[in-house]
Amino acid sequence: MRRLLLMLLTAIVSMTAGTSATSYDVPKGTVCWPLNFAGITVGVNTDSHVERLLGKGVFRPDEGHTGGRYFVDAHKTATLHIVEGVDRIVEEVTVTEGISRELKAAERNTAITRWFDPHEPFGKWGGLHLGSTKDDVLSNLGEPKQRISADEWQYESTCGCEIPDYLTVSFKGGRLVQLALTEEE
Repeated sequence: MRRLLLMLLTAIVSMTAGTSATSYDVPKGTVCWPLNFAGITVGVNTDSHVERLLGKGVFRPDEGHTGGRYFVDAHKTATLHIVEGVDRIVEEVTVTEGISRELKAAERNTAITRWFDPHEPFGKWGGLHLGSTKDDVLSNLGEPKQRISADEWQYESTCGCEIPDYLTVSFKGGRLVQLALTEEE
């Protein structure tokens, strides 16, 4: 009887330990994966990495701490904007449907790169992309940490080392039209 009770108690403890070890409560509005798009990770890559991966694009020295670059996909359907922080480390990556108003007509061809695919998936298991619905985003990322407005939601990355990182999604007509990955200064 004593041995049976000990075996039963051991089984209960094992089941309880297994349950708590596998159930991971992610705080509301957080994600835990590198904030990355087009091969560029916020807070990790530098401007030289950006140039090697995507080309020169159109450079603006007056953005961020040390400049920003604009890229347009080969089909001219979206803009990738990368802003540099201290030590030329990328502090912001923004993907937006359409061509940025910041690009003059004469600069648009210079900004084109075949290495930027605006349909690149992101989110948990790559389940999201530009054009995803609000329901898709909620299903994939959960409730946002902050609803800046009805059409702009912000999530916080819990995987940053020292500086808080954020993923912000913007919608138009219920569709995701902008993704911003940022590192707080």
